[in-house]
Amino acid sequence: MSAPPFFQSAGRGDLKFWGEDDRPTAVVWKSLSESEQEQYSKKMGKSKDWVVWCRSRKKDEEQRPFEVDGKKSSQTTGDHT
Repeated sequence: MSAPPFFQSAGRGDLKFWGEDDRPTAVVWKSLSESEQEQYSKKMGKSKDWVVWCRSRKKDEEQRPFEVDGKKSSQTTGDHT
C-alpha cells in the first residue's frame, strides 16, 4: 500500500497507517478484495466525502454499490491498468 504524504490519513480497511478515520476517503476499487468492497460500500452509504477510482463499467455489468450513492465526476477511455 502506498499513499502520498499530503493525505491527512492513510490505511486499508481497519488498519490505519496514520491520521484519523473521519477524513474524506479515496478508494482504488480494483485493489480491494470482495469483502473490503462490501465494507466500503456500507461506509459510503453513510457519508458523502469519498472518491472512488475505478474502471468504467461495461454495458452488461451490474451497477456497483458506490454508483448508487455517488456521482460520476470524470471518465477516461481505454484500458489504463
